[in-house]
Amino acid sequence: MTDNISRIQVSYHPPHIPQLLAIAAYLYFLSFTSSLCGKIINAPLIGPLVVGIICGPVVAGLLPESTQQTFIDLGYIGLLLIVFEAGLTTDVSLLARNIWLSIAAALTGIAVPIGLSMALLEGAFKYGGKKAFAAGAALCSTSLGTTLALLTPDLKRTRVGCVLMGAALLDDVVGLVIAGIIPNIAASSASWQIIIRPVLVSLGFAALTPSLAFCLHRFLDTLPDRFQIMIYDSRTQLFLIVTTLFGFIAGSKYAGTSELFGAYLAGAFMAHVFSRPDPAVDTPPLFNEPSSSSYADTSNAMSTLQAHQKHLEPILVTFLGPIFFASIGAALPVGALFTANGSHQVVWRGIVYSVLMVLAKMVVGLCLLVWPEPGSKTPNTTQPAEAQEEDKDKVIVEPQPLETPTTNPPLPPTHKQSAALLGLAMVARGEIALIVAQLARPLLTEPFDPSTDTPDEEPLAVVIWAILVSTLGGAIGVGLLISSWKRRAR
Repeated sequence: MTDNISRIQVSYHPPHIPQLLAIAAYLYFLSFTSSLCGKIINAPLIGPLVVGIICGPVVAGLLPESTQQTFIDLGYIGLLLIVFEAGLTTDVSLLARNIWLSIAAALTGIAVPIGLSMALLEGAFKYGGKKAFAAGAALCSTSLGTTLALLTPDLKRTRVGCVLMGAALLDDVVGLVIAGIIPNIAASSASWQIIIRPVLVSLGFAALTPSLAFCLHRFLDTLPDRFQIMIYDSRTQLFLIVTTLFGFIAGSKYAGTSELFGAYLAGAFMAHVFSRPDPAVDTPPLFNEPSSSSYADTSNAMSTLQAHQKHLEPILVTFLGPIFFASIGAALPVGALFTANGSHQVVWRGIVYSVLMVLAKMVVGLCLLVWPEPGSKTPNTTQPAEAQEEDKDKVIVEPQPLETPTTNPPLPPTHKQSAALLGLAMVARGEIALIVAQLARPLLTEPFDPSTDTPDEEPLAVVIWAILVSTLGGAIGVGLLISSWKRRAR
């Protein structure tokens, strides 16, 4: 059936003026609100999210179904590029030094929401164990796309940034593994293959990618200079980004794990394979050799990160990223949030559960407070206490040849600030939680009375309440926190 649909040729007809104006206005307001919210609360994703809710099918219904699906597809490309950029900018040495802290933070962010969901939804609201577990599984994830959109490049290279990205990634992988199990929980037929396969595939990809990157990096160093000049050309780097990203996404998805995990590994893979000295700062002999080839132009030679910043980041920031967050807003079932099963009690139950799920993720920040600092058993008495705290989350500053910095790099967050950032940034659920909730929809809407066929809408609505409140609250909280740091630094 899919093949027949894909072979249908659509005749070209100009869009009707109302539809054309609606789409044009939609795209403009996505960019406008993203920029506005970025300047006001340092959370640019909030604007497109609200625009998606208002223009979506539940409220205004400005976009036809076919256009909504197109924007969902384009937005997911934006999410994959956001995750790819995260892998590209991750400091592997910081991530390796804090891997156990990331695991501890991820496990805390998984166990606490599931445990509290079981206690509230089964113990107090009497939804049943299966529904309570499905709700907790949806809320144990952390929106990696939202988290990455909130972090500045400098914060991504700090200790807390690496711990946050590692914990959010692990939460998402576990959430997607659970998502594959949930449909079978309703049928009471969860086989061990469904549980074990995604875990083993994820571990296999995580183990093989660094080894492959190391071997390819060593191989590139043995190539003649003329080939290296071609490889580090910006157009070649763009081609390599696209092909590598395609390969990792397809390979991870068809192997049985998350394509988001594959996109992250693709970024980390390319960051190591093509890690060359920056020719604008430290020009190796390679870029000084005269050559008749157009690839010898040193102004066109750049690393993978620089090629991404030049070719893909402008499209991602102004177009694909806002569309992704708007598509999340449009997918929220706003109508069921206020009346479910003919009752308005879903409102207060949803708010109570939302607050509990916000606190469940903020607890993760305590991991950073109680975890011992790496390599610092005794304090340095020669430095002031405040300076010692600031050194703990030291930023590794990398040269940025595309833009000449005119100001000093920002101070890294202190230990307490890092804990607050970690807790708040883990709050947002976003796209993964919505995916898990949709997969668990048959289980969450099972009739309360088995003798009737009437779906029980309240459990799903309560879960959506928590996803919406935590995504908005987490994004706004992180934005306000970072904005307050900037004001104090002035």
